[in-house]
Amino acid sequence: MKKILALFIVLIGLTSCKENTEKQTTSDETLNSIDNSVELTEEQKNLKKNAIPIQNLSKLCDKIYDEIANNEIIMIGEMHGTNEPAEFAYGLCNLITKSEENVVLALEIRSSQMNNLSDEMSITQLKELDFFRRKNFDGRNGESMLNLIYKSIQNERVIIKFIDNYYPSSTRDSSMYREIRNIHNKYPNTKIVTLTGNVHNSFKPLFDEVRIGGYLLKDSVNFDSKKIMSINHVFSEGSMLNNDGTGVKINTIERENNIYNTTLSHDMFLYKKFPEEQNRCTHILYTDKVTASGIVKKDDK
Repeated sequence: MKKILALFIVLIGLTSCKENTEKQTTSDETLNSIDNSVELTEEQKNLKKNAIPIQNLSKLCDKIYDEIANNEIIMIGEMHGTNEPAEFAYGLCNLITKSEENVVLALEIRSSQMNNLSDEMSITQLKELDFFRRKNFDGRNGESMLNLIYKSIQNERVIIKFIDNYYPSSTRDSSMYREIRNIHNKYPNTKIVTLTGNVHNSFKPLFDEVRIGGYLLKDSVNFDSKKIMSINHVFSEGSMLNNDGTGVKINTIERENNIYNTTLSHDMFLYKKFPEEQNRCTHILYTDKVTASGIVKKDDK
């Protein structure tokens, strides 16, 4: 009887191992839902079908390039004072230069604050530029931006531009749109990757103002609306260093369930939204966690 019982236990163990192996194989090969027993909505089915998993934001796979290849303008949105969008911007620019001659990286910084920037600068020298010497005012001039610029100048095919410049009688978004238009005309047939706040990327007006995305769509003379991509950064939890109206500080985001973390098990991915849902952006960059960009520390002299 004991032998029969032992054999029965072994058989159960083997069956369990087989099931676990099958589950692991399925997980590796596809984007699985968190709970396959629940019937998926059409949006969830679309998410599972079109999400492109990301293992490393700085080292993106060829599928990401295939997704962005036909676009001229790729706007990346961020919450200021976070790391992930800046890492993605660097990874995307590097990816593009593997297949194309050049790429322009346009940043939400004033040109006057980056005077004397050169490709030969060390990170210590970058810290001495006006933008990084200033007190951290909204999270932008933190370590994530410093590292993005430093790493980007190591790639001679990345052309860095600064678009947060003032035009008389223009809103801030209109001024940044004009800068992008001028860059586009100066570097035809060259992709432009922008990194600005999520709000600026919007195709529809926000807070009663037309944003960069809206101006780009309206300009049919210079831009093809079908070749403009807007990517918003979405996350489930984490922290960020920015100004919530009470000064610059670490703000914590408590975890909440959403369609992304309840449908897919991947921590990071790029996802193209349904066409009818692209009123603000075309794509979502999802990272399960968002992390705060540190304050730039001045080197001792």
